[in-house]
Amino acid sequence: MEDNFFEITDKDDKNIFDTSEEEFSEDKASAGNKKDDDKKTVSSDGKGDKDKKTSKKAGNSVLAEIIDWIKVLVVAGFLAFGINNFIIANSTIPTGSMENTIMPGARVFGSRLEYTFGEVHRDDIAIFIYGYTCKKDGQMYRENSNHACPKCGRKDADNSVVYYVKRVIGMPGDHIEIKQTGTADASEFHNIEIGVNADGTTPQVPIGTVYVNGEAKEEVYLPEPMIVDGRQFPEVDVVVPEGHYYVLGDNRNNSMDARFWGDYNMVARDRMLAKVYFKYWPFNDMGFVK
Repeated sequence: MEDNFFEITDKDDKNIFDTSEEEFSEDKASAGNKKDDDKKTVSSDGKGDKDKKTSKKAGNSVLAEIIDWIKVLVVAGFLAFGINNFIIANSTIPTGSMENTIMPGARVFGSRLEYTFGEVHRDDIAIFIYGYTCKKDGQMYRENSNHACPKCGRKDADNSVVYYVKRVIGMPGDHIEIKQTGTADASEFHNIEIGVNADGTTPQVPIGTVYVNGEAKEEVYLPEPMIVDGRQFPEVDVVVPEGHYYVLGDNRNNSMDARFWGDYNMVARDRMLAKVYFKYWPFNDMGFVK
């Protein structure tokens, strides 16, 4: 019995010590796990801060890029405004009044600098202010001494500006005449419809010539003879005032130009905006304008 007692006691003691050791190990493991958890927490917090900084940096980069683009657009806008209003004039020709030099629908560039710092010359193709379109009644009218729409009285400043493109024929002080000087067969005309005689033959059409200070002007740019019948196409005899110009379309038989402007048949120097140099559209008709 005694042997058994000591055997049991030894076993119990061993068990007691073993249990104590296990508890100690568990405490150490628990402490180790706590440290690991603390490290994980610290590591996790550091990664979050880094992500926030990266996100903030990316946001700032996008904002900076947007601001840069806004700056570029603003500068481009100012440059375009300055170029279009002080250096060049960009115009579309809506009618056939300048055929065949400039065809209907063509787009042209004109130099504003030419007339800002230079002079107007004979045979220039010029962009100028013809008149206005009334915003109240829609009527287009030639500018006049009343500086207002002749129909409703609305002031020029409140209406839309109308620009024309014509060729400069008369300079200040010039004596301009358009005289009937002969006839041409109706078959020579392609830009105006001319009927036939009662017997079916083509009629002879009265044509004329421009004279500048008594000398006939050679006009190689005309697409067909200029009709001068004294009625629909009048003869002209005028002296160009100082500071003014007399302008005509190249397609004389289809041009509403100075011949038809009545008392306001001259263009003042300050209404001349630009000299046309180049047509850029359509591409197959691109080139310098003469």
